[in-house]
Amino acid sequence: MASLTIVTLNMTERQAAFDPVWALDPQRIELVHAEYRSSWEEVSARRTGTASRAPEAVSDDLRTALARADVLFAFVVPRALRALAPRLRWLHTPATGIDHLRGSGALEAEDLVITTVGNLFAPVIAEHVFAGILHFAKRLTQFEHQQRDHTWQMARVQSLADRTLGLIGVGGIGSAVAALAKAFGMRVIGMGRSDPRGRQVAGVDQLLARHELPQLLSAADYVVVAVADTPETQRMIGAAELAVMKPEAVLINVARGTIIDEPALTAALQAGRIGGAVLDVFAHEPLAAQSPLWDLANVLITPHVAANVSDYLPRAIGQFADNVRRFIHGEPLQNQFDRRRGY
Repeated sequence: MASLTIVTLNMTERQAAFDPVWALDPQRIELVHAEYRSSWEEVSARRTGTASRAPEAVSDDLRTALARADVLFAFVVPRALRALAPRLRWLHTPATGIDHLRGSGALEAEDLVITTVGNLFAPVIAEHVFAGILHFAKRLTQFEHQQRDHTWQMARVQSLADRTLGLIGVGGIGSAVAALAKAFGMRVIGMGRSDPRGRQVAGVDQLLARHELPQLLSAADYVVVAVADTPETQRMIGAAELAVMKPEAVLINVARGTIIDEPALTAALQAGRIGGAVLDVFAHEPLAAQSPLWDLANVLITPHVAANVSDYLPRAIGQFADNVRRFIHGEPLQNQFDRRRGY
């Protein structure tokens, strides 16, 4: 292979972290670090398909770097990526999903290989799920308030053993959640995107079809949303779905805010029609300061941090280095975006 130019975006201050990539073949690999800044609001708008399509300012340095790029390591990319990077053969995004790439033309470019971190952080996200579940099961908000007020008042807490966890999405994250659920002695009902007949998923006691979602929701004490954002999954949980949940059930969303009808969820929580919600993601991020969700006692809000561990980037770069090795040797890349599956 001739020289390989790898461009990273917004990693200038972390150049040393890419030494394992460059060390794969110092004679042929050229690493170029460039800057492209985008707000969290812009990223959220891209995920929901509401981002502006107007031309954006691109610095001369960024244009020069992208014009030479064979490989790009970036979370968010310019809208005119295909025009700016005509040589680009592979785009790696250090994220689990690809919806933040909408509007850049990358997802529609069939000659462009796209990879993600895949399930690298699925166990971390599963830990976050159970932090939320235990928050409600052990009534931690109540006891935190009592501690603040120096009040000793006993209350019943819940054991997770023999409770039912409903899992919407049984991919990498769902499987990691199921494994933890079994460790707590829970019964797990799962729903995937494919026909469940004859299929088995480790840790899942019963696998249901898409049209059996009401059955899953009505049986579960805890419902975990872990599906990709696709046209089929957007607002798949609305008022009708929330109405069949148990009144004490807790809904946990670590997927995308677009999966749930947020106004319907807010109304159900305000009315006490479900027990509570653990929300790490929202339809529009950051969550607006005036959102009523902030002030609901039966809601635990985290700012899209389920996978935001301190060693996230080193681990993601290490995985990327392995894929660069594969790319150099003409081997299949891991965690490729499959356009036929739509996510």
